[in-house]
Amino acid sequence: MSIFSFAFILFLMISAAVYFIVPGRIRWVCLLVASIFFYVCAGVQFVPFLFFTTLTTFITGLCLDKQNQKQSLALSKEGSTRSSAEKKQIKKRFTTRKRFILSVGLLLNFAVLFVVKYANFVLANLNQLFSLSGEAQAFGFLNIVLPLGLSFYIFQSAGYIIDVYRGKVVADKNIFKYALFVSYFPQIIQGPIGRHSELASQLYEPHPFDYTRVKFGAQRMLWGFIKKMVIADRIAVVVNQIFDHYATEGYVGFTVFVGALLYGVQIYADFAGGMDIVLGVSQIFGIELAENFRRPFMAKSVAEFWQRWHITLGAWMRDYLFYPLALSKPFNKMGKGLRRLGSRYVAKVLPTCLASFIVFVLIGLWHGASWKYVVYGLYQAVFVSTATLFEPLYAKSRALLRVDTERFSYRCFQTLRTLFIVTVGRYLSRAASFTAAIGMYKATLSKWNPWVFFDDSFYSLGLEAKEFRLMLILIVLLFAVDIMQEKGIKIRESLAKQGVVFRWFVYLAAIFMLILFGMYGEGISSANFIYQGF
Repeated sequence: MSIFSFAFILFLMISAAVYFIVPGRIRWVCLLVASIFFYVCAGVQFVPFLFFTTLTTFITGLCLDKQNQKQSLALSKEGSTRSSAEKKQIKKRFTTRKRFILSVGLLLNFAVLFVVKYANFVLANLNQLFSLSGEAQAFGFLNIVLPLGLSFYIFQSAGYIIDVYRGKVVADKNIFKYALFVSYFPQIIQGPIGRHSELASQLYEPHPFDYTRVKFGAQRMLWGFIKKMVIADRIAVVVNQIFDHYATEGYVGFTVFVGALLYGVQIYADFAGGMDIVLGVSQIFGIELAENFRRPFMAKSVAEFWQRWHITLGAWMRDYLFYPLALSKPFNKMGKGLRRLGSRYVAKVLPTCLASFIVFVLIGLWHGASWKYVVYGLYQAVFVSTATLFEPLYAKSRALLRVDTERFSYRCFQTLRTLFIVTVGRYLSRAASFTAAIGMYKATLSKWNPWVFFDDSFYSLGLEAKEFRLMLILIVLLFAVDIMQEKGIKIRESLAKQGVVFRWFVYLAAIFMLILFGMYGEGISSANFIYQGF
C-alpha cells in the first residue's frame, strides 16, 4: 500500500476513527492491528522477517531483564556485609552472562540483515577473485528481495536490547505491545529509528482526540506530500537524465555538477518529505516521533551536516557504536601509547577520530551493498574524522589570515563550502557504480562550460522550459521554509493565528499545488522513497 495512494488516506482515516472511538485501554491494539495490516499489504512474504526480529529481540530483552534483576538482588542481599571486591566479582559474573545473551540476540538479527542485504555483494566479489585465476563463477546468487523497513526495525530492536542490557529500560513483558513498538506502521517504511524509552510509552498509552493536533498533523502531511511529489519527483526527472545518460548524451562540466547538486536537493525533499508524512500521521494519533532532519543545508561543516541529516541514524551510531569503540580498551591503550610519545593533544583526539572514521565507513555501507557506498563512507569519514584533529591548524590559519569568524560572509562561505563537499560526494551515492562515478568526475572536470547557465542547455534534460523554471521556484520555496524554521518561526502555529479566510486560502493553494503540479504518469514513481531502498 503506497502512502501516496487514496487507499492509504482511507486506511489512515479509518484507523484514526477507530482509534479514537474504542476504549482507551485497547487503543494500542488498534495501532497494532493497523500496523500488521499495513505490513501485510506491503508483502506477505516479508512478514516472517518482521516476526523473527520481534520474537528474538523480545526473548533477548526478557532474558537480559531477568539477569538485571538477579544482579540487583545479589548486590542488595546482605549488601552491608559484602566487600567492594565481592560486589565487583558479582557484577563481572552477571556482565559476562548478559554479554553472551546480548551477543546472541544481536548476532541473530544482524546475520539476517547481512544475508539479505550483503550476501550477494560478498558472493559477487568472491566470484571476481576466483575469475582472476581463470575459474568460472564459483558461487550462485541468492534470490532475496529486501523486506520493507528491514534495516530500520532491526536497528530499532537492537537499540532496545542494548538499552535493556545497560539497564536503561525495563524489558517489555507483553509481546503484543512490543510487536507494536517494532512494527508501528508510519515509521516502518524509512524510520525514524525510535528509542524504546521515548516511543514505547506513547504507543501503549491512550491519546484523546485533539482537533489542533490532528490539524497540525494533516498540515505536516500535506507539506510532506508536496516535498515528495511536487518537488523531489520533479527534480528526479533531470537527475535521472543526467546520471543515467551522461556518457551517451555527452554531458560534461557544470551540467554534471548541477545534476549532483540537484540530486542532493532531490534526496532531501524525498527523505525529509517522507519524514513529514510519517511525523504528521503520528501526530494525528498523539504520538511524537523523533525529528530526523534539522535544515542540513544550513550546516557550516560536514560534521554538522550529518548532525542535521538522518538524525536518528546518527544518534544510533553514536550511542551504540561510536562511544563503545572510543571508550574500549584498545582505544584507551592507543591513547596511553600516544601520550607516552609526548603528544597529549593527539593522544586525546586521535582515538576519537579513528572511532568516528570507522562509524562513517559503516554508515556508507549501511546505505547499500556496493563499493561505491564503501568509498562514499570513506569520503565522508575523512572530512568528519579529521575536522577535530586538524582544528588547531585551522585556527592558526584563520588567525594568520585575520578571518573574522563572526561575519556573515564567513558563515556564508562555510555553508557553501560544506554544500560543495557534500555535493561532490553525491556522485558516489547516486551513480550506477563506482566506475560510473569516476567517469562522471572525469566528465565534470573535462570541460569548462559556464555558458550552460545562460543558454537553453538545461531545458533538454527531461523538463520543458516552464517545468524547469517551476522546479527552480519550488526549490526556492523549499529553502525559504527551511530558513524561516531555522530562524525559529513556527509556521503552523503562525498560520493558526491568521484569519479563517487566509488560512483556508493557504490550505486550498497547497492542495491545488499538489493536484496540479504533482508528478504523475508514466516514468514517475512516487510509490517508493529513496531511503526505502536502504
